Amino acid sequence: MSDYFNKTEEQEFNDVKNWFKANGTPILLAIIAVCGATFGWNFWQKSQLENAQKTSATYQQVMESYSQDPSKNAPLVEKFVSENKDSSYAVFAQLDQAKQAAEKGDFAKAKTLLQQGLQATSDATLQTVIRFRLALVDFQLNQFDDALATLGQIQDEAWTLRKQILTGDILVAKGDKAAAKSAYQQALTTAPAQEKSLIEVRLNNL
Repeated sequence: MSDYFNKTEEQEFNDVKNWFKANGTPILLAIIAVCGATFGWNFWQKSQLENAQKTSATYQQVMESYSQDPSKNAPLVEKFVSENKDSSYAVFAQLDQAKQAAEKGDFAKAKTLLQQGLQATSDATLQTVIRFRLALVDFQLNQFDDALATLGQIQDEAWTLRKQILTGDILVAKGDKAAAKSAYQQALTTAPAQEKSLIEVRLNNL
């Protein structure tokens, strides 16, 4: 299951994490610059920067431990999430856990973690990543209607091709070959060359 999550989608998630790590501090500094360098804001600046740096470092440590021994160190992740509910790093931790669960075939657990992460974030890009993963998990659970409904909530046009291909795959599993054919044909109109051959294989197998 190491390739379960689409590599492009996985990179999208990593880009969100990297952007947050790279820009979190500058954003805080910009807010402070606008508000003025009073003693109170200087104190707030120092406190917020220290908290952000501490949370980031703790996240890295916790997830490194978790990746080495998920069963033993799962409580560390749960504790981190509980103590950092308002942080994007808590959502990152839940998504990392969900990926581990999916790779082990525990899709029910993965779904629960993804739903929790979706409820906890207001970031549009992160919501899109989570919804796509939820659709993949529902597909594996044979919850096809739920998967299609979740895909329908993804509005980012950059994800259209991935949505169309996954929609086709789900419709094939449902036995609706006519609708699946339509989804694949729509995907062909915008797919790059390397993707077209894979879509054509799907069409030929209908």
